[in-house]
Order: sequence, then structure tokens, then C-alpha cells
Amino acid sequence: MQSSELEQIKDLEQRISVSKSNYNNIVTLLEYTKDKSPKVIHSALYALYRTFSPLLSKGELQKPKNENLERDKKGLIKIWLRDNYVQYVNTLCNFLRHEEPGLQIPSLNILLNLLKIESTYLTSASGSHQFSNNHYYHVVEGLIDNENFSEPLKTEFVEKYWNTYDDLRFYFLKNASLDEKSVDKLNSLMENTFSILENLRTMPTDASEIDEFWTGHPAPGTRLSYTLDFSELSNSQENDDCEDDSDNMLFDDLFNENFEKEQTKESQKEIPHKKTKKPVLLQLSAHKRVFSDCWLALMKLPMTQESYKRILLIMHKKIIPHMPQPTLLMDYLTESYNAGGVTSILALNGLFTLINEYNLDYPDFYKKLYTLFDRNLMHVKYRSRFFRLADLFLASTYLPAQLIAAFIKRMSRLSLTAPPHGIVMIIPMIYNLIRRHPSCTVLIHNSNEHVNKLGRNHSEIDNLEDPYNFDEPDPMKSNALESSLWEMKTLQDHYFPNVATLAKIFQAKFTKPSYNLEDFLDHTYLTLIESELNRKSKKNKMPALSCERPKYIFPAEESIELIYKSEKFDVNERELVFENMKKGWEVWQF
Repeated sequence: MQSSELEQIKDLEQRISVSKSNYNNIVTLLEYTKDKSPKVIHSALYALYRTFSPLLSKGELQKPKNENLERDKKGLIKIWLRDNYVQYVNTLCNFLRHEEPGLQIPSLNILLNLLKIESTYLTSASGSHQFSNNHYYHVVEGLIDNENFSEPLKTEFVEKYWNTYDDLRFYFLKNASLDEKSVDKLNSLMENTFSILENLRTMPTDASEIDEFWTGHPAPGTRLSYTLDFSELSNSQENDDCEDDSDNMLFDDLFNENFEKEQTKESQKEIPHKKTKKPVLLQLSAHKRVFSDCWLALMKLPMTQESYKRILLIMHKKIIPHMPQPTLLMDYLTESYNAGGVTSILALNGLFTLINEYNLDYPDFYKKLYTLFDRNLMHVKYRSRFFRLADLFLASTYLPAQLIAAFIKRMSRLSLTAPPHGIVMIIPMIYNLIRRHPSCTVLIHNSNEHVNKLGRNHSEIDNLEDPYNFDEPDPMKSNALESSLWEMKTLQDHYFPNVATLAKIFQAKFTKPSYNLEDFLDHTYLTLIESELNRKSKKNKMPALSCERPKYIFPAEESIELIYKSEKFDVNERELVFENMKKGWEVWQF
């Protein structure tokens, strides 16, 4: 460490010791926050915190109500202290955007401690619970509108505060949904907000779960009573906030988190039948409402394809269950489902939740599902998720046989070009569908004249056309029931023995119980190789320890040699046959 920096820190420590009694040092400490050394800045930030926190707890930093400030020296001092405090808070918010995480985290902790102190004072001064959202709004803004939003800062806020305290989570969701930025900042705004929202683990599902508060419980015991009668902040309440008038104007229009300042006993006597209601922080519906508003506002922002996929991945588990009106996501999910490709596959889960639990009516659902079965499906990493849902969608026995047959034929055709780990998913699913829908059994051995041609000569087979139309987008018009599962016969000669064994199930009687698809859906090339390597050899089957080394790679060479030595031909004939058959095979001789 340089000597100049040591002198700065030593001088800073001396000023800290007298800063509580000498307010002139506040200006000097604020100057130290502009230093280039992170250690000096760190010490100055905590020195200012120890200076302002006692004043804030006593209300000395609140805006004076006296309009004749020129005649009130105490009021002038309060204004001066308040201006410096506002500058200090703005400095802390700016350090949230600093590139050094060692300054981001202390700034966040100090800002939230100041929030607790100010909210506690406002609560004691007003007689009812108050949350200083003016102050917290700037903290939220510093987090989500942050080009240097580091992983340590996110972890500190999410793990220590946001996933622990219900009031911090509630007002974050509300403030984040109201933030409006210019177009050039929308990308970082969306990414930072989403990185916080996707780590939410403590969203309440019952009112009894709302029990942790950073700024104190909204209704401690029965000492205070509240009603559901909301009103705008009075002038006296506005003056109690820790920010200037422009900030008060900004938050007047926010979702009403404040109640009337006083609930007198006389009003309770005048309306004895009026029931007391919970504060808004204790209402589960209010938490769900701000959660919904925040997510809907986030989905309107431009986002990368990767973020789009991540939202669809968590839609059915982390978003829909906590929304008061999940049907608001109908347009978002249907547009995603119509997008095609991987996006449609990921949107399928959320769309199914709306269809199954919230009676969403989606026209041509099965027609769109049918088109999602394409050659690319067998190579994407989300195929297991898709096949689980597809099996669920096709489970109903009330679906027409033509529709089920179309899905069976489409999967069979895809199996011809699919990798082995994809085929081992398709065959059990086809078997289950046929067992579930016996009217499709005709596909196994179809007596149709088109299929009977397979037993004739090769010239007719070459001209044979499968009546099933793979390119037809409408499954009901694909002529699937007129075809057969000749693809399964082809797979019985597959190079991978497990696939060949599975395909032979269609030759046996349909007495085998349905397959458990979970045993097949998560297979990859790696799992197939590992299963082969870990396969135990059969008992009493000794491996060959030695064998005769062949002379040629191909048996045709040995046949040529046998013909050459045969006595059926004379010398000239053997020589001619040998020369004709040996052409092109010399390179394969050892």
C-alpha cells in the first residue's frame, strides 16, 4: 500500500472518531467516497453510515415542516443534513453499479440498513406500519438498471434479503414492474430482473407463510387495527419521507401500500359492523398481484432467445402457480407455441397447464402437436420433456383412431433416421399407444391391398407407394390407417441390438404390459455406451481365447481360392475364373 493511501486512511480514522459530534466532517467524508482506492471508499461509506444512522433514527433527517426556514436555524441545519444524506444515498446507489463487487455488497447492506432505520422511525411517528418505499425504489433501480450486476451482488441480495423477507420481496416486485427505461437500457433491465426472479424460492402459497419482515411486522399483536380503506398520502406523510418532493410525486401513484394515518376510536364506534382487515403486506392476494404484474411487465420487454427459453422452462412451475389469473399468459404461450421449433416444445408445458387446469380452449391443438414431430425433434435436448407431454395428450381413449394412427405412423417414420437413444423412446411409446387404442392394431398387419404388394416380386415393390402421407400437416388427412408399421420390421435389423430387440415386440402377441416410458426417456449416447460397458457376461459362457487368423478380410477371397483349387474345372478354366473373380480384391489380402 502506498504511503499517501496510508495517510488518507489514518486521517479518515481520526475524522471518524469525532464525526458524531462534528458535522463538518460529513463533507470531508463524502469527498473520500470519490477516492480511487476501494479501501478508502469502503471506510468512508461506513463512517458516514455511523454518522447518519443515529440522526435518521431520531427523525433529524426528515424534511422540516416550517416554511420560514430562514428564521429557523435548526431548520437550516436539518436541510443541510438532509441534503448531505440524500447525496450519501445517491452515492451508495451509484456504487451498486460499480465494477468492484467489494464496494457493491457493502453499499447494498448499508442501503437496506438505512431502509430499516427509516421505516422504523416512520412507523413510530405515524402509529401505523410504514415502509419507506421511496428509499427502497432507488435500491431496486440500482440493482436492475445495472450494467455491472455481478454474481456476488445478486447472491447477496437474493439469498440474504429477497428470499427471506416478505416485505422486501413484495416491494421489489412492485417497483420492478413500474420501472420504465429508455430503449438502450431495456436489455440489461430485463436480464437483471429476470436473473433475480428466476431465483425466487419463497413465494407464499398461504397467508400463514407471510411472517418474515425486514422493517417489522405490519400488525404486531392486536395493538393496531387496520381497515381496507386506502387513500393517498397526506401532506404530512409526504414530508416524513426521506427523499425530495419529486420523489414523493413519483411514488404517490404507486400501488397503495399506506393506510390512513390514523384510525380513531370514534370511527370504530360509529361503524361497529365494519370488520378490521389485514394490512396489505399480510394479504396473499396482494403478493400474487404484484408477482403477476412484475412478470407480465418483464415479458413485454425485448429479450434474447436464451432468456425466452429460460422463461418458458420455468413457466409451469415457478410462474403460473403464483399468478391470480394465469389466463393472462394465454396470448404469450400461444404465440410461443406457434413459433415452431424448440420454442414450441418449451411452451407446450405451460400451455398444457392452462388447458388442463384453467380450461383454456386451443383450436387445432393436436394438429399443431402433430407438426412438432419432425426430424429435428430427435436431436434436441428437450425431447424427453416433449415425449412425456405427448404421451399425456394422447392418453385419452376418446380420441379418434385416425388421429392416433397418424401419430404412430409419424413416429415410426422418424425412427428410420433417429439416433438409437431416440428410437428406444419411440418404440415403447408406439407399443403403449396401440395397447391403449386397440383399433390401431390393424397397423401391425394391415390386409390392405397396398400392403399385400410387399409379398410380391421386387419390381412391384420398387413401384410401391406407402398410402401414408408424411408431408400432410393435418393428421386426419394423412391416410395413416391405410398403411402399416413396416418401419418396425426394418428396425428389427438395426445395428444396435437393443433397438432390434425392442422392435421384435410387434411380432409377439400383445400380452406384454405397457412399458414405463420413464425407463426410456432419458437415454443418450453416453447412457447407452455405459450400459453396454457395465453389462455383465452370461454365466457359463467363456470367451474365445484363440482363433485361427483368416487370410482375407472378406469371405469372397476364400471362395475364390476354393474355386481355383476345385477339380471341377480344368487348368485353363480355373485360371480364367480366378483372374475374373480376383479383380479388385487384391488390396484386402493380409
